[in-house]
Amino acid sequence: MRILIGYDGSDCSEETFEDLRLAGLPAAVEAVVLSVANVWLPPAPIEGVEPAVNVMPLAVERAREHAEAKLEEARSTAERGASRLHALFPGWHVKAEAVADSPSWAVIKKASEWKADLVVVGSHGYSGFNRLTLGSVSQKIVNESPCTVRIARKRERKPGQPIHIVVGLDGSENSDLTIRTVLDRKWPAGTEVHLITAIDENVITAIFEQSPLLSRWVSETDEEPLNWVGRMIADYRQQLEAAGLHVHSLVNDGDPKTLLVEESINWGADTLFVGAKGHNLIERFLIGSVSTSIISRAECSVEVVR
Repeated sequence: MRILIGYDGSDCSEETFEDLRLAGLPAAVEAVVLSVANVWLPPAPIEGVEPAVNVMPLAVERAREHAEAKLEEARSTAERGASRLHALFPGWHVKAEAVADSPSWAVIKKASEWKADLVVVGSHGYSGFNRLTLGSVSQKIVNESPCTVRIARKRERKPGQPIHIVVGLDGSENSDLTIRTVLDRKWPAGTEVHLITAIDENVITAIFEQSPLLSRWVSETDEEPLNWVGRMIADYRQQLEAAGLHVHSLVNDGDPKTLLVEESINWGADTLFVGAKGHNLIERFLIGSVSTSIISRAECSVEVVR
């Protein structure tokens, strides 16, 4: 598994490493700790090529010196983070990297080029990764990342408390992928999963999409349009319990943005898993609505699954 971690040296970044203990990650991991110098680095002269202008303006020289100093700071920060991560997960192959770029695009580009499986960033940080919960950086990373994104948050836990996971379900393909993501992780004994389905127009109209996935649960003899929801829950419960997880479920009326956050708080969740998008005919269930709202309001870590 390839994990890309955005790190800026803040307390929140340090907490991100601790949060990974609760993410069910495998023993075999390649991790890159990426620190971003939020500066523009002027291109260096090319050896053997005569510059168009013989004398570099003093302002450009100073800008380059400033940018290089910031990049060196970011490199040092990444190395400290990589050392910290390796101490927590000694079996992982950990590498430190630093770039001069905008924070969001640096993460997105690295995730794409490196073919990362998971991007991890803290809920807030210093200037490079600041406003990650409510600002443009987090929204861009979640919206544009080619893979699953984990927004990590620290929360108080009782000693010996089992890991608590909340999974939002709506019967969509991404919802199914979210379950498979949970099943692919390596969870310690006693881990509990809470499956939550919010009954609103997204779920009620889902049967009209004629999705091959929904055909597993929808029957022509159903007298109630939501009978398939119970079958979906039972199907996923069986799969999760077969993997050794303890499963709870809740089906309730309401907006998923509200219900998922409220239940994750009430249940003391460590992570809330949601798909990147739901039923594609429902505009407001697309990414940027449910997932962004949950990221900004949840009190636990959130994984938006692709």
